[in-house]
Amino acid sequence: MSSEDLLQQGHIVKERWKVIRKIGGGGFGEIYEGHDLVTKENVALKVESARQPKQVLKMEVAVLKKLQGKEHVCRFIGCGRNDRFNYVVMQLQGKNLAELRRAQPRGAFSLSTTLRLGIQILKAIESIHSVGFLHRDIKPSNFSIGRLQHTSRRVYMLDFGLARQYTTSSGEVRAPRAAAGFRGTVRYASINAHKNKEMGRHDDLWSLFYMLVEFVNIQHPLVK
Repeated sequence: MSSEDLLQQGHIVKERWKVIRKIGGGGFGEIYEGHDLVTKENVALKVESARQPKQVLKMEVAVLKKLQGKEHVCRFIGCGRNDRFNYVVMQLQGKNLAELRRAQPRGAFSLSTTLRLGIQILKAIESIHSVGFLHRDIKPSNFSIGRLQHTSRRVYMLDFGLARQYTTSSGEVRAPRAAAGFRGTVRYASINAHKNKEMGRHDDLWSLFYMLVEFVNIQHPLVK
């Protein structure tokens, strides 16, 4: 942790969640491992600065709540805000798939492991589509393996900050915008995303395809 981090070791959020260590961060926020003083379990705290121009945790919380009860989604524990930061607390998971792939001897998964992971990721994508949202940032680091013995072979979908609702209140598919702007991660984004076109459910699936290609260490179709 550095002095610039939003939270420091030992900080207690809302008199309940005690910060243990920082475990990740990026352009949109920071992620910490914490300890729940009520349930005595370790949790994940995701925070963003209240002064940050682009706020994404509101979308994260909305989608996470809609997905509760789905097999490949973290359990929502709580959320809130103060004058310094917004936060969401959820079930803590293990290493993400990008870390796990890089740790393999050849930097790749076996074909059988890739197929098992792919089936679970596909089910996770189906779950978010079933509640009317696109993920729009499907990539290995946004999926992790459960950290407990009974969840150690289960894949969990993470990070819904770039999600977008693709259906109307009546369940109809929303009309596409003329120019949508780029969303996602360059390496895994679909052709539509790179062309700043409106994305649909199939674009999440293209990103899954690029992931699976990389998992078995085949040359990425869009990288020379």
